[in-house]
Amino acid sequence: MLLLLACSSGPTDTGTPPDTFRVVFVADTHVIGPQYTEPSENGELDNASIMKTPERLQGTVDRINAMDPQPSAVFVLGDVVHDSYHGDDLGWFADNETGFSRAADLLGQLSAPIYPLWGNHDYELSCSGEGWSRDFSAKLFQQTFDTDPYFSVDIEGWRFIAANSMLGPTWEPGHELCDTGNASYGREQLAWMDALLDEGLPTVWMAHYMLPVITQKNEDPEGPSADVLEVLEGHDNTRLALVGHTHRWLDFSETYPFPHYVVAATRYDDDNFWVVEFSQDAWRIADLDKSQWFTTCADTWTYAGEPAPDPEGVETGDCGY
Repeated sequence: MLLLLACSSGPTDTGTPPDTFRVVFVADTHVIGPQYTEPSENGELDNASIMKTPERLQGTVDRINAMDPQPSAVFVLGDVVHDSYHGDDLGWFADNETGFSRAADLLGQLSAPIYPLWGNHDYELSCSGEGWSRDFSAKLFQQTFDTDPYFSVDIEGWRFIAANSMLGPTWEPGHELCDTGNASYGREQLAWMDALLDEGLPTVWMAHYMLPVITQKNEDPEGPSADVLEVLEGHDNTRLALVGHTHRWLDFSETYPFPHYVVAATRYDDDNFWVVEFSQDAWRIADLDKSQWFTTCADTWTYAGEPAPDPEGVETGDCGY
C-alpha cells in the first residue's frame, strides 16, 4: 500500500510572486474499493456516480497536476472513502486493496502536498454503538494517510484549520444528542480551534458538515465555548469557511460574518474543485464562475496560467438534484 503523507512543511515553489499562492479544495471523493460491487445508494444518480469514484478522482488529480503554477496545497474536505470498512485488523488493511488504499494511491499522485480531512463516510459508527470506534478509525486513517483526526497548516502567513465534524456528542453512542446526521466537535477540539484563532493569523476554516441546519448548536453549554459557531464568530480573523457533505455547490456567503461555501463532490464530476488564490490578507476564488450552483456539476476550465473556461470542454459529470 502506498502511504499518503500529509506533510506540514512549507509549500512548494509555485512560480507565483512571493506574496501570492494558490490552494485547491476538493470534496467528497467517496472512493470505493473492489469489495463494493452492488450499489445501493440514494437512487439512480447516486448508484451511477459511486461506481465511477476512482476514475473521477483520477481525473481531478490529473487536472490539478497539469496546473501552472502548481498549488501550494490540496485539501480534501472529507468523505475520502465510501463503504470501506472490512473488519478491525489494521494489518489486513495494510496488505489488501480497499477504498482506503485506492484513495491513498490516487491522492499520492498529486505533485502538491495533500491534506485529507475527515467526513462521515470515513467513519463507520452508529449511535447504537455498532460499527467501528472512532479510536480504530483514527488508527486506520493515520496508517493510510499519515494524518490526525484534526490539524492545522500554516502557509505564507495564512492558517488553514482542518476541523473534524464527528468528534462531539452527536457522534458519541449513548449520548442524548447522538445523531450522526449532525456535526459536533467536542470540548477539546473547540478549545484547540479557539486557541489557534486567538493567534490572529488570517484563517481558512474547513470541515465536512456545513454550519447551517446540520451543525449542533450549544453542544457543550457548560464548556468555555458552547459550539463551533461561537468559536468562529468570536474571532474577526476567520476569513473563509469551506465544507463538503451535501455534494452540491451552495453559497452561504451572506449568512455569517465570514463567507461560507459548500464545494461540490468529485464523486459526480471531476471538475468539482476550486482554486483559491491568497495574497497577504486577501483571497479570491479564481474559478468561481465554473460552479453550477445548486447542482452536482461544474464547467470545465483550463489552468495554464489564469484559470479560464475551456472552449473545448465537454460535460461528463452526473449532474442533478
